Amino acid sequence: MEGLERLENEVLEMNNCNISAIFDYLKTREDLYEKFNNEEKSIHQMYEFIYEKARKQKVDNVAMISDRVVYLWAVTYFLKSNDELGLKEKRVMPPTPAEVIKENEKRTKKEETKPEEKKLEDNQITLFQEVSK
Repeated sequence: MEGLERLENEVLEMNNCNISAIFDYLKTREDLYEKFNNEEKSIHQMYEFIYEKARKQKVDNVAMISDRVVYLWAVTYFLKSNDELGLKEKRVMPPTPAEVIKENEKRTKKEETKPEEKKLEDNQITLFQEVSK
């Protein structure tokens, strides 16, 4: 049951009624309970898989997919391995020290090059300068 609990927690974290409806259906499928224990499977990745399948079927930026088909895609996601589905795990790499230094240098340059207020030659204040104070 630990796989089911892990996925339930992920559904709660995502706070999406569509994902909740899909997962509620999946919980009725007792044949999938063993598949829920697979650590490489996640609700977020299942959602991405379904999203991509629906995106491929859109016409003029609209995709009408029946609930039955969406549930079938969700079941397929859990029944097949990620390799069979062509899914690759997305890993976020932390920035390298060189990238951090470069980013910090950009920030300091922006701070140094802030535009200074231009003074008029005749020391007269414009209406816009008075409003900005």
